[in-house]
Parts: sequence; structure tokens; C-alpha cells
Amino acid sequence: MDDIALNIDNLFDSFENSKLYKDFVNAKKQLESNEEIMNIITRIKRLQKIATNNKDEMVEKEIRDLYKKLESYPLYQSYLIIKDLVQDELFGVKEQFDSYFKEILSLDA
Repeated sequence: MDDIALNIDNLFDSFENSKLYKDFVNAKKQLESNEEIMNIITRIKRLQKIATNNKDEMVEKEIRDLYKKLESYPLYQSYLIIKDLVQDELFGVKEQFDSYFKEILSLDA
């Protein structure tokens, strides 16, 4: 069992050392250091909480407008692209694990 844990740790170490992951961390840091973008994101989150409790069309319109503004920033667009690539990579790893465990747990009939 220790070998499996070690191999999984090595897999995640390898992922964290990949160019893709490093690019993602860099893009996230750049995004988080941009005060204007972070203010928009904070405002969206606050409005989403309000919209959850009541169905105010004005609040929902403001959220849509803020998303449009947010999506106009190339930095934010780059972040979304690389985030999708990271999610795809992690989803692929998850699928491989799922397949492997299903195979182990299946009955040979």
C-alpha cells in the first residue's frame, strides 16, 4: 500500500512541476494581483449571494454586465483558458483512476 501512496505522490509532484501547472499558478497570481479585476470578482460574488435569496432582475442584469466587463480583460481570458486546460488534465487523471479501480473491483465471471 505504501508503494501506491508513493506513486500517487510522485504523480502529483510531477503534475505540480509541469509547465502547464506552473503557467496556471503564474496566471492566477497575476489575476489576484490585479486590483481592478479582483474588485469586479468580489462584486460579482456579493451580488450572486443577493440573487440567490431573491430574484431581482436588476441584480441579475448587473451580474451579467460585470461578467461582460470581466471577460473583456485579456488577463482574465488567459486565466480561464489555462484553468480549463488544468481541469481537463486533472479530469483525465481522475478518469484513469476511476477506470483502474473499476477494473480492480470488477468480478471476473
